[in-house]
Amino acid sequence: MNKYTASLQQPFPIQINRHFSLLKVSTLGVSIAVALFSSSLLASANFGSPDTVDNTLAENTRQKKSWRENLAEQHNLTFGLDYQMLGLSASDPVSGGEDKASSGVARFYGSWNLVGLETGNTGGVVWKVEHRHGYSDMTPKELAFQGNFTGAGNGIGYGGMIGPAYSDQGTRLTNLYWKQKLNNGNTSFMVGYLDTTDYVDVYALASPWNGFTNLAFSTGAGAIGLPDDGILGFAVGHMITDNVYTIAGVADGKGKSDEPLEGFDTLFNDHRLFTTLELGWTASKEQIYTDNIHLTFWHLDSGTQHSLVDGGSGQGVNFSASFMATSQIMPFIRGGFSEGDVALYDKSVTAGLGYFGLGNAKNNLGFAFNWSEVNNDFSNVMKSINSVADSSDSQLTSELYYKMALGEFVELTPNLQYIKDPAFSNEDSTWVAGIRARIII
Repeated sequence: MNKYTASLQQPFPIQINRHFSLLKVSTLGVSIAVALFSSSLLASANFGSPDTVDNTLAENTRQKKSWRENLAEQHNLTFGLDYQMLGLSASDPVSGGEDKASSGVARFYGSWNLVGLETGNTGGVVWKVEHRHGYSDMTPKELAFQGNFTGAGNGIGYGGMIGPAYSDQGTRLTNLYWKQKLNNGNTSFMVGYLDTTDYVDVYALASPWNGFTNLAFSTGAGAIGLPDDGILGFAVGHMITDNVYTIAGVADGKGKSDEPLEGFDTLFNDHRLFTTLELGWTASKEQIYTDNIHLTFWHLDSGTQHSLVDGGSGQGVNFSASFMATSQIMPFIRGGFSEGDVALYDKSVTAGLGYFGLGNAKNNLGFAFNWSEVNNDFSNVMKSINSVADSSDSQLTSELYYKMALGEFVELTPNLQYIKDPAFSNEDSTWVAGIRARIII
């Protein structure tokens, strides 16, 4: 059994919400500052993704009520609440398959710094709790192929994931950890219930909440065998020089976000681990999200629920390169190579660009292409289920989105994807149109 097929009660962790706020970053300009992080994070670098709890909180620049200001200023406690929705519609599902999917996610998150407030080497608690629920018979997470294994039915027969954070899992713990900065902010660690996508293969547009919707353009480009969110683990990041950094992590490969207490048993008794090591270069600590080149090495042990076919292990290497070509435009190229039984793609290459501040300081546009080769063993299983004659495992995917801030409390993101030769379908191609909304409370 595996996380793609049998473990729909634990959403794919792309989502994802990024919480490895290791080293603070200064702004690259108004548009990028609002989209990624705020100027309150000046002074040290930040290895966490734009979707970490701290960066999500910093993104909300509207004037706060006095009682919230008092909490932040007097007690170093900040928190937020938002509601996310995603609806998808496909032009050419498999024969008899569903062509629509929708769901919502309520999120409550916060950060409470408790020590090191005067030295800058702060330490504190970070949390995020979510409730994920479907509106329709099929959720976005199931639309590609997972509905075959959950009773929701067939979808579009795509060897990938669209909106994997949008499921009907119910209540889950995504984060509950201690984060600590050391060495004037140049070293940081976090320990507790982690979302590994907060520190693994991070780049500026990886968030499924405000960036690309398709997994191919998010963490790992589909070529990392990721565990669930909300699993016990430890991660540390360090700036080796002003430009070179490293991030390493180890986490419970069998942990489940909707059964967090079982993580103590699976981690300390089963010892099935997800381990990562990243080596990277950035133009400066202030540009670590955008002007960045890194390699990520990963391994997931055998015997976890994330195996695709036979319970085996998996490992691989991913690469990412991005830079600000202008003050607003960021081209990128990313991808990965994997072997074993846990990553959805054996090979994946993505190229695209982000345009920050297009039309409004808080708006951004993303466009990208991906070529992928689906894990052959898993592809054979799915082709058999859907009676697909074509033996090719290769697919082409493109995505265009435009995130718009409609005032201080609402974001709206129309999205269009084109998938050529979906691996688990007899259709030549399919369009997938989507609309994502966020209400900031």
